[in-house]
Amino acid sequence: MANKTKSPTESIQGYFRVILQENPKLLKKRSNDQLYDRWLQDHPGEKEVPVNVRQSLANLKSILRHRRKVRRRLKESGPASPANGAHQPTVSFNVSDRGLLQLEGQIDEALAFARHLDAAGLREIIRLLRTARNKVIVRMG
Repeated sequence: MANKTKSPTESIQGYFRVILQENPKLLKKRSNDQLYDRWLQDHPGEKEVPVNVRQSLANLKSILRHRRKVRRRLKESGPASPANGAHQPTVSFNVSDRGLLQLEGQIDEALAFARHLDAAGLREIIRLLRTARNKVIVRMG
């Protein structure tokens, strides 16, 4: 069998990625025996599959399954439009713990100021500020 996937500079994951694209059902299978057999056929000098090849295949399948789940979730949610009351997707940024601590302190100050102004009249705003502070604390870990 001629192998189109083998090249001297191709990575292990690149090798398996081509095979999994050709046959996506192998991604769903728990057993990797078919893939190991194919690898051994394409690498005649090897008698058994090395550990690094097994690990690379496991990592690749995990990555591809995760991507498939994310795409499926995005597809199921559909395009969100602000006219339907849906929120725009938020972009996640890496924020330092120091910045989050400062943000928590500023929210605490806003909470204290709102309570000082009119605790009863600003009850909803105070609730929202508490929620925001709690989310910042959770994000800090």
